[in-house]
Amino acid sequence: MGSSMSNPTRDPSQIRSISARWIATAESSEVLENHILCIENGRIRAILPKTQFGGEPDLHLPTHILIPGLVNAHTHTPMSLLRGYADDLPLNEWLFEHIFPTEGKFVFDAPVDEAKEFVRRGSELACYEMLKTGTTIFNDMYFHGDATASVARQAGMKAVLTQAGLLYFGDDAAFSALVKQNVDFCSALAPDSHVRPSLLPHSVYMVPEEKLQEAKAAYDEACSGTHVVIHTHLHETKKEIEDLFAKTGKSAMDALDSLGLLNSRTVAAHCVHMTDDEIKLMAERKANVAHCPRSNLKLGSGIARIAAMLEAGVNVCLGTDGASSNNTLDMLTEMQYASMIAKGSTGDPTVLPAHEVLEMATIRGARALGLDKETGSLRVGKAADLVAVDLGSTEASPIFDPLGQLIYTNCRQVSHVWIDGRSVVYEGKVLTLSVDLTATEDIVAKLQDFRRSLPSK
Repeated sequence: MGSSMSNPTRDPSQIRSISARWIATAESSEVLENHILCIENGRIRAILPKTQFGGEPDLHLPTHILIPGLVNAHTHTPMSLLRGYADDLPLNEWLFEHIFPTEGKFVFDAPVDEAKEFVRRGSELACYEMLKTGTTIFNDMYFHGDATASVARQAGMKAVLTQAGLLYFGDDAAFSALVKQNVDFCSALAPDSHVRPSLLPHSVYMVPEEKLQEAKAAYDEACSGTHVVIHTHLHETKKEIEDLFAKTGKSAMDALDSLGLLNSRTVAAHCVHMTDDEIKLMAERKANVAHCPRSNLKLGSGIARIAAMLEAGVNVCLGTDGASSNNTLDMLTEMQYASMIAKGSTGDPTVLPAHEVLEMATIRGARALGLDKETGSLRVGKAADLVAVDLGSTEASPIFDPLGQLIYTNCRQVSHVWIDGRSVVYEGKVLTLSVDLTATEDIVAKLQDFRRSLPSK
């Protein structure tokens, strides 16, 4: 790999000027070469040619490309504890026969302190992996969000989440109590917090319309004037669409739209099976799609019509889904899959070029979360959320197009990450978070025992 020729006396926390071989701003398809990016008070102060910089930069990255921090627009961080737990199964069987029973045992029905420990340990694994692979912001959907929020703050990451994803199992009082917990959690968040609020109905098939209306009304009353992201699963499999239509006579998208839950604050994960009219409606409502190509492939859910969505004007961003249905939270890999699947499924190699898929993983993700004025691209005045990726390996050489190497080769490595100008990964080492795998051994052993009681493949 290449080397970062930094001043050996320089404290990583004091780096204010970075010289990079390439800078991809995600503001356009242009890649800047031999430029310096300057940081001041956590923000980008300048991006200028090396020839215009007076003095010596604090950090030299001669074989690296500097990109915006990656935005994981759909994930389930604590499910990193379930990586590889139920592989090679269709979504319905995976979810209802393996994941929900396990979460019932270890999260829903467990004593609160044990459930939060599960969430905390899984969130630590996830945040560590995301930092190592260049993610600076994640849009989460899980339970005991206060535990995940605590880990995110410790890691220095930015997160969009709430106390618990909404699921309805027939208990009206329990559902109402869950809604109140979420509203209280979101209402208490500081406006400038690294943790931003969301409304998390798991899906229309798990939260019926009248319960969606209850949750929306509570949020509208308590969180008026706050940008609350509406984060849900939508049209992931043919079976869920068919089952819901047979039960209600309408689609999940129709249900969301009729309740006013399909709008510019909506982040709809997956959207694998969409008609032309549904794609048009997403564009008209300015709703956002979180494309999760690896998870959709692994669960056999299908291939989303991303080219058609982009052509219609839908804001499409990228997510990894949880590690249990993807097995990795690496957004670099997700970008590669997104581009190649779009090309292969359409027969058009010009679809989703490297610069556009980088935008999906950065500025378009920030836009979906209402954060694009603050972050998501490298522009003077924005937050200094930056990732340096080393392209200096022999296996990645020669380099004619650095963005192409970033997306299409597997021989690249995140070396540095800054969030609000703070160094959180330096020369490949995570500075803000450590993971003690021995601390998870007891949880993993209990998971293994419980797993034996579940249906075999």
